[in-house]
Amino acid sequence: MKLLEDKIKECGFVATSDILDVSQFLNAQVDVELMQAIGKDFADYYKNHDFDVFVTVESSGIAPSVFASLYANKPLIVIKKDQTEKDNEVFAQQACYSYTKKNAYYLTTRTKLIENKRAILIDDFLAQGSVVKNVELLLASVNATHVATGICISKNYQPGYQKLIEEGHDLYCQAQIKSLDPETNTVIFE
Repeated sequence: MKLLEDKIKECGFVATSDILDVSQFLNAQVDVELMQAIGKDFADYYKNHDFDVFVTVESSGIAPSVFASLYANKPLIVIKKDQTEKDNEVFAQQACYSYTKKNAYYLTTRTKLIENKRAILIDDFLAQGSVVKNVELLLASVNATHVATGICISKNYQPGYQKLIEEGHDLYCQAQIKSLDPETNTVIFE
């Protein structure tokens, strides 16, 4: 998606060869017009998919997911990140690990919201693929189906992208990054 790539070039900051700071438009300050365009792009891409809900993991995936939900006229379920286990009669949970923040947590949602649903995951970044795999496990634990995944920014040089492609995932990435150069603050796209 050229609009997103242009915004990354204009406002993104390459902190390290693995970390792209997008706080000026995605995860601290939100560019609402860009999120609207991203959401519409996801809705258009998935218009012929058979699904019931969009799901996202708090918090940076919420803004683009809200607009995808609006344009597709589908509900949005926000999966929370909890530090503790909850009552498994009410909540569905899946242990997860953030390689970026280097901490463990539980993906948590009320079972009745996703049980037996066909879901498309929307997320801000794809790097290691941990969130995608663990959302898939969370959905499977309540007989829900992970139909597809939409990613705003994919770091294709990290293992998540290739691993998901090899496993046959229906994966749509709006901006695909080949490399990050912190010395020149350069983002190279596929």
